[in-house]
Amino acid sequence: MTQSASETTAVREDWQVILWASFIAQTFSIIGFSASLPFIPLYLVKDLGITNVSEAGLWAGAMAAGSALVMAGVAPIWGVLGDRYGRKSMVLRAMIGGFITIGLMAICNNVWLLLLLRIIQGALTGTVPANIALIASVTPKRRLGFALGVIQTAVFAGASLGPLVGGTLADLTDYRFTFVVTSVALGLAALVVTFFVHENFVPVLPDPQARKPGWSERLHLAFGEKIFVAMLLILSLIQFANSVIQPVLALFVKELNGTVEGAATLAGLELGITGFTSAISAALLGQISDRLGHRRILVICALGAALLYFPQTFVTNIWQLLILRGLMGLFFGGVIPASNAIIAQLIPDGRKGAAYGLVSSFGSLGFAIGPITGATLAALINTRAVFLLTGVILLITAWWVYRVLGFSSRSLSDLEPVKSSEPVEMQPKP
Repeated sequence: MTQSASETTAVREDWQVILWASFIAQTFSIIGFSASLPFIPLYLVKDLGITNVSEAGLWAGAMAAGSALVMAGVAPIWGVLGDRYGRKSMVLRAMIGGFITIGLMAICNNVWLLLLLRIIQGALTGTVPANIALIASVTPKRRLGFALGVIQTAVFAGASLGPLVGGTLADLTDYRFTFVVTSVALGLAALVVTFFVHENFVPVLPDPQARKPGWSERLHLAFGEKIFVAMLLILSLIQFANSVIQPVLALFVKELNGTVEGAATLAGLELGITGFTSAISAALLGQISDRLGHRRILVICALGAALLYFPQTFVTNIWQLLILRGLMGLFFGGVIPASNAIIAQLIPDGRKGAAYGLVSSFGSLGFAIGPITGATLAALINTRAVFLLTGVILLITAWWVYRVLGFSSRSLSDLEPVKSSEPVEMQPKP
């Protein structure tokens, strides 16, 4: 069974309402999730009894990694449920899950309990893949780059405002009150989705006469397409680069600044500037990629991000780091929308939730490996080595993008997704 023409038209006509409501809700969500990033190591030292600074960095890395690993495991399950029961329900599940778990962090009094709450948060949340699946399923193909760029702008805007808001609130009040405020942000996001996102969802069911593929065939369908696999790896490496510095950045800022006073605010500013400039460029580059081709934008942005990570190894003050991370964000802003647009063109409507769940899993793996790698490398060598390693990894990513996709301005719009309910086989148009 598939959607009727009238149902499909109804969805298409209000896709912009869904897009902008989702934009607002996603921005509030990411603010809530990212506000604690700059002060988690400091929270461990001040409130939870961790006295060694290096140990605090390792704990912060373990918490980020644990949450991301659990998210990697459950994301495909949530994606399949979204294809079956609707993408709006998955967005609400993720936002309400964050509202509850972050709120409980405000009354946490033990480092192990905080670790457990971060793991539960990873299991219940995942607003980004849920929103991307929702928007990709209702947006006309010719506007995919723009729409996914808008959602990515919300992610980057939230990621830029969240650490700055969280770090400033933590310095002005205390860490526990900041958890309460950011929990409320998730609650507001859920209310926006409840009242302003109206999904006319009709599940796309497989042909009852068709033979159901076995697990080996499903794996082949998922991982047999070179471009889809390349997108999984690229997005995973980008998430690694985004997260590798998070658990030790506050400590690095303290080293550059010479004092702990204001370190949380400055760390929030350093994290936030990348998100801010990425937010500026994401929707713009997404719209440009609709015209010039998603692969061309992806190659340029991946290379630019790589080349701007290396100089961060040699900064001597926080302002040099701020400028470099801001410029890097302009290129980061184009990578994820272009990658998601390519994936959206490869995947049939009835499998977009599952596909983006798989994308989220690989991204979460990168997000999990990044913090623990950064914390370990900083403890064994120093924080500057983290920047150098990340620059090398991003350069390899840029090379891989060029090798798999080339530099053609031609987009994938001439490749038609399969009509069955299974993902990621491409069929050229006749």
